[in-house]
Amino acid sequence: MASHAATADEMGMGGYSSPQPRKKGFLGWANKWTNADSYAPSEKGKKTTKNKALWVFMVLALFLVGTYAYYWAASPGGQRSLVQAKNLFMEYNPATWYQKQIGKAQDIGNIWSSEPVTAEKKGILFESFKPTGSEEIPQGSIALFTYGLKLSNADVARTPLTLTCEIKENNLQGQILPSNPMYVTGTRITDNARCRLPKEMTSALSGTVEVMGGVSFPFKTEDVRLKVYFTSRAMEDSLPSGEDLFSYMHIGESQPIRAEYKGEPIEIGLGVSTENIQPVVLDETSNPLVGITINNRWDGNMTKLTSLKLVLPRELTINQELSANPNEICPFTLSRQGRETNEYKASEEFISAFTLASERLRSFECWLDASPDMLGNAPYMVKEYKVDAEYEYELPKKTSTITVRKIASAEEGTDETGEVVNPLI
Repeated sequence: MASHAATADEMGMGGYSSPQPRKKGFLGWANKWTNADSYAPSEKGKKTTKNKALWVFMVLALFLVGTYAYYWAASPGGQRSLVQAKNLFMEYNPATWYQKQIGKAQDIGNIWSSEPVTAEKKGILFESFKPTGSEEIPQGSIALFTYGLKLSNADVARTPLTLTCEIKENNLQGQILPSNPMYVTGTRITDNARCRLPKEMTSALSGTVEVMGGVSFPFKTEDVRLKVYFTSRAMEDSLPSGEDLFSYMHIGESQPIRAEYKGEPIEIGLGVSTENIQPVVLDETSNPLVGITINNRWDGNMTKLTSLKLVLPRELTINQELSANPNEICPFTLSRQGRETNEYKASEEFISAFTLASERLRSFECWLDASPDMLGNAPYMVKEYKVDAEYEYELPKKTSTITVRKIASAEEGTDETGEVVNPLI
């Protein structure tokens, strides 16, 4: 009988091993406890397990965050932070912004602006209003608040600062220290202003209390000057084609010529026409114009206009007929005639009712008469328009918070040891 070598198929190794039956365990059952293959999860099972784990983690995280937020919001520090956040939101309230835009849309007419000469504000700055010492006090304790005041880019004569301090909910007025008004002189504020809530006032308070501080002061935007070039119609018509007076006479001015703005709460702009292009051409058929814009550039309110003056060259006077002067568009009346200038003032009736909110403005226009011999034989002449304004300005109020701890009486409750309970409310 011929012998032969065993093939792979005969040996059960036809390239791949044949499935082997699972070994029997005790009592003939498959031994799944020792078979690792029976524990291998499917891809779907892995994904399901992962999703469940993530869901459990998210629920746990939300629970922990919610618990922390609840106890934080109930704490005195959390209550103060929430009040401060609410006040900050109110500054950017969309409804307030919309109302302001509606108001600005009513500021119609010609608008003349000034050339800023500095990025700094010029005036009194109200930078902070904060508790002096602890933000938590027991009932019946004195509470003090500090005004953070600064005199910026200005050298003032004796100027009174009127300070206010009140509890927001019930309008209780605090005491201003050392005096009210507080007077400022020079270039720095050296006195420390305080608001004091006396013991009898804090005895009636509890919980988170909002206290508002305010500052108002008189100020001036003065010596606002506009350089004005005048020429005759004959000179204007004689200029070569493509040239104006400034290029022809080699005058180093750029259009439009504007007054300077030095950073005061109220900006004053001056102009000579709708386009505000110079020179002003004089002839018998037209009248020069002076335009004035009063613009509230800070975020406070002009609560009162004390004085508004317009100074013109002596050769120019307001044409009362064309201007229907005095009225709300041209409110000036002649107050003094000098050798070089004519001085006009706004009427008392007009300025007594004049206020200006933040980012609002008012413009005025007056038609002028020019003296026939103003130019003489000169090809052009340079004069100045000048405006001074005095006003009361109120800066935006600032809100600070303190927590007043209520002191319970013995009748209100005791703990297990018989001690009086002093809950923090």
